[in-house]
Amino acid sequence: MQSYIRTLILTGLIGMYAFLSVNAEEPASDPFQPFPEQLDPSIFNEVLDRDFRGIVPEEKTLYYQVLKHLQETSLKDQKQAAEFNLQQRRSELKTFKEHPQLKLPLFPDIFKNSSRYKGRLVTLTGRVRKLIHYPAEENDYGIKTLYEAWLFTDDSQQNPTVVVCTEVPPALKEGLPKGTEIIDHVTVTGYLFKMYAYNAQDDTRVAPLILAKQLIWSPQTVDEKGSQLFSQLLACGLMILIAGVAFVMWRVMQKDKEFKEKRLQTNQGQVSFDQLESKPESTISKPESDKQSPQ
Repeated sequence: MQSYIRTLILTGLIGMYAFLSVNAEEPASDPFQPFPEQLDPSIFNEVLDRDFRGIVPEEKTLYYQVLKHLQETSLKDQKQAAEFNLQQRRSELKTFKEHPQLKLPLFPDIFKNSSRYKGRLVTLTGRVRKLIHYPAEENDYGIKTLYEAWLFTDDSQQNPTVVVCTEVPPALKEGLPKGTEIIDHVTVTGYLFKMYAYNAQDDTRVAPLILAKQLIWSPQTVDEKGSQLFSQLLACGLMILIAGVAFVMWRVMQKDKEFKEKRLQTNQGQVSFDQLESKPESTISKPESDKQSPQ
């Protein structure tokens, strides 16, 4: 009987230990959750990387399907999913997992480990040096116009990311603003579709091809106003400085003039030794002839 009770107690303790162990190993809830409609990365498996033909006919259906999917989902949800993917990637890399304050160089990681990002949402920010638009090919998703931007991030070392989207700000509908060769503070969130091969001046190169919903451009108008204000303040400061210098010079001249006038008045009140006349001698020597008595 006692052995039976001991067995029951031991079994209960083992079960409780197992329950506590399972609960202890459950990860804490992650605040970044992907939105439910996020595409399954596996559907991108048949897309060919580094293919010099660009988007091959077998990929075009998926190409426009992804663009349509992005149109129908909110940008907020897309950014949330991209952040979730970034946090997952950081957890895979020991250095960034142990040092949360370090920033993951996203472009180099995408370039070197494109298979890890393919079919997943990412967010990139940088400068756009090329922006064109052209009619979309015939498709079943009602997409009429495509915008192609070449984005350069701070960590891309002059290597572009090719972005294709269906929306841009009104100011960019016809390309980069007139007289502008580059715009900064551009953000894009989209799927890495493939590593895209293109012809450069010196060689054939490869760039990530991101399919996105839209470009977000945040021109720094505040900085421009601040620059204008600074210029105005600088001009006012220079004017005040010049006026101050002029006033000081005028005061010096006035002081010098007053000093000369006072000196002149002092000189006029003094007797000049040069103007004094010598008094006649009291005794005049007579000539020798006058001193002799007459004979």
